[in-house]
Amino acid sequence: MGLMMKHLPLYGSILIIALLFVSCSAPAAPQASPTAAPDAQNCLPDVWVAPEVPKRIRDNFVLPASLQWAQNRGPCSVTLGLESLRAPDEVVFAQILWEYALVAPSWSFREGAGSADLKAAWGGKARGSMMQIKQIIVYAEDYNSLLGLLGEPAEDGSLSEIISLAPNEKISLSDQLGASVWGIVPLDRIQADYRVLAIDEVSPLQADFDRQEYALRGIYSLHASPETAARLGDAGIAALTRGLAGEEADAQNSQTQAATETPAQPESRQTPTVSVGERVRQKDGAVEALIPAGVFTSGCIREHNGGYDCPDDELPSRRVNLDAFYIDKYEVTNRQYALCAAAGACPEPVYRYSASRVSYYGNPAYDDYPAANISWTEAAAYCAWAGGRLPTEAEWEKAARGTDLRAFPWGDSNPSCAKANAKDELLGSNCVGDTLPVGSLAEGASPYGVMDMAGNVWEWVQDWYVLDENGLRIVVDPFAQDLGFHKVVKGGSWDYSWSRLRIAYNSDHEPDAHKISFGFRCAAPVN
Repeated sequence: MGLMMKHLPLYGSILIIALLFVSCSAPAAPQASPTAAPDAQNCLPDVWVAPEVPKRIRDNFVLPASLQWAQNRGPCSVTLGLESLRAPDEVVFAQILWEYALVAPSWSFREGAGSADLKAAWGGKARGSMMQIKQIIVYAEDYNSLLGLLGEPAEDGSLSEIISLAPNEKISLSDQLGASVWGIVPLDRIQADYRVLAIDEVSPLQADFDRQEYALRGIYSLHASPETAARLGDAGIAALTRGLAGEEADAQNSQTQAATETPAQPESRQTPTVSVGERVRQKDGAVEALIPAGVFTSGCIREHNGGYDCPDDELPSRRVNLDAFYIDKYEVTNRQYALCAAAGACPEPVYRYSASRVSYYGNPAYDDYPAANISWTEAAAYCAWAGGRLPTEAEWEKAARGTDLRAFPWGDSNPSCAKANAKDELLGSNCVGDTLPVGSLAEGASPYGVMDMAGNVWEWVQDWYVLDENGLRIVVDPFAQDLGFHKVVKGGSWDYSWSRLRIAYNSDHEPDAHKISFGFRCAAPVN
């Protein structure tokens, strides 16, 4: 899934949480937006969702208590629908991108198809680059939204013979794909054994995908007439945009503001815009970045190590092949950890202070700062509660390094306070002397856009720290239970020097150890 919410600055920021998978249901073709007779003088605002909006977006929409759903679009309706169908004078509150991929079996030699041929095949008339296709498989819940993007499949509006609906709960379509059978799936449902096909030579896998025109990208806007927007006011529009993001407006409004301290720090980026290749976790609202399957180099490479030697426990470097996985774009925050603690799945942090703040965890001023003083055991419990796990060391390194050879997440250039919250070796002092809001330093992003993988807080990974008689790391099953060894932390922190920021660097500690600069992020397999 590629999900993005844009918003006008006037109406504040939006927190996006996960879209829900739903059970298989019979599809209904998109219809023209019905509009009631004009009576804008007396009508009350309501919310109408167009049939072509993806079902998971509709199901995730939390309606503010002051509004009602509309069966038909009326003169005072707030509409969620395709941006291309919006009237020019209507005011846009927020937008969501929802993107699909055209997929074939992994062994297919085909590179792609033309959008015109795809639309013709969808309508039951295979031609050109789609001439050999006898069947297109889609998930039942995606059918209506694909109608909005590709058009009616048949003149009478019935399901075309070429289109086959798969149950929503079916994880992979691989057993059905073939030379003449392709599929269309949301980006978050791409499997490792699919071949992703380009459309008009544009592929979701290419680096500049988000800047290219793409036939299977739907832009859905939340919009209304200027009169309805004025009637709602800023507070009403903010409640709607939070509802579209899946948030309860009342819960949002009841949060207290910072009471004791107001830090002069960069603005948090935890309220995210979700980009292509990212999804949002339902449990805690964390943005997850997709790390594609493939081979990368793990460990220390002397020529790409920031000018430092390679210690024995960072050797040997080796080529590692990983399946695709998701990893949190940001470190887990105080706010997110508090959700787990409130659910009884995680213990409260042993220490509620940070290096320079008497009140840190539980203080709303630091909600979007990384959870710290967290042990491996507590971090593992959190990730399990959130529906994932800690990343393996290999996964963590790939998310930080990508497929090339580099010392740091941003490349081989020296660290700086603009790239990593750490100790500045040139000045001999800490950049900040404590944590920063997660995602504050865009220059330090990894090749996959993962933030703060160098500095801020150390991050626990799944692996055991085991050495041979020569001091070299031994590969041990990261998920083996109760081996009695230390666990590994990666990435350095705000109080450590540049050498500790190297991707290859590792430090080992007791699984139950609490350190003031120990935090974490979670990972999850694609399936």
